[in-house]
Amino acid sequence: MRIKKISIVAPIMAAACVLHAAPASAAATDDCRGILSEGFYRNYAKNDDRVREQAMYAQLCASPFAQAGAAIERARHPADSTFGFSYGLFLPGEQPSSRLLDDSRFSQWKTAYCSKNSASNTSRAAEFLMQKAASPAVAEAWSACMRQRKGLACWVSPGLERAAVLHVNWVSADASRPTVQHSFLSRGAISGFQGAESRRILPAGHALAAGITRIPVSREEDSATVVTLKVRHEGTEHECSTFIPGERDFVLRKPFGM
Repeated sequence: MRIKKISIVAPIMAAACVLHAAPASAAATDDCRGILSEGFYRNYAKNDDRVREQAMYAQLCASPFAQAGAAIERARHPADSTFGFSYGLFLPGEQPSSRLLDDSRFSQWKTAYCSKNSASNTSRAAEFLMQKAASPAVAEAWSACMRQRKGLACWVSPGLERAAVLHVNWVSADASRPTVQHSFLSRGAISGFQGAESRRILPAGHALAAGITRIPVSREEDSATVVTLKVRHEGTEHECSTFIPGERDFVLRKPFGM
C-alpha cells in the first residue's frame, strides 16, 4: 500500500505578504506560511504584549538560526528595549538585536527553552498563536492559501476561550471522495462533528467532502492537543496532523541565565 503523508507545516520563510491565495504548487505551504508570518511581523508592535510574545516565542523555537535572525529584525521595533526578555532570548541590559546572537548562543537558548515539544508541533503551535496576534484579514488570507493545497491538509484556528476550529481540506481532480480510515484527538478534547466517537475527529468510514470541512473542537482543560487524520482515496492513504498548544506551552518567564 502506498502511503502519502502530508504535514501542514514547512520551514519558515520571510516572504513578502500578499493578501490573496497563492497558487497551488510544491512551494504552496511556504507561500502560505509567508503570508501569516509577514502579517504578524508587520503588526507586531500593535498587538497585545502577551499574545504577540507567545507567538514570537513559538516562531523562534520553530526557526533555524538564520531565519530566526531575520524574524527578529522584521518584528522588533527599534525603540523596543524588552524584545525577547519574557522568553529568555536576551538579558536585561542588552539592546535586543539579532547581532547579539550567534549560532551557539541561539542553540543553547533553544535547548533551554524549546525542548518541550517536537519541531513539527512547535511549528504548528507558532501558526496557531500567530493567528491570534495577526489581523483577521491576514489570518483569512493564510487560510485561503491553505485551501488551495492539493490532496489532504488540516490546520487549526483559535476559537473562543479554550475552543478551536479544525479545518480539514481535500482538493483533488478526481470526483471520488476519500474515506476516513482513522482519526485521533488527545484526551480532554472533543470533536463537534456529529457521530464522532470519543477521542476521534470523524467517524471511521466517513466520506470526506471536497473542499473545506470545519469541525469545532472543545477542550475540557487548556492542555496541548494533538490531532491526526488518515484517509484512503483510490488505494492511496493520505495523512495530516496538527497541534493546538496548551497553557503550559511557550510560557513567558525570566531570561536565560538569570
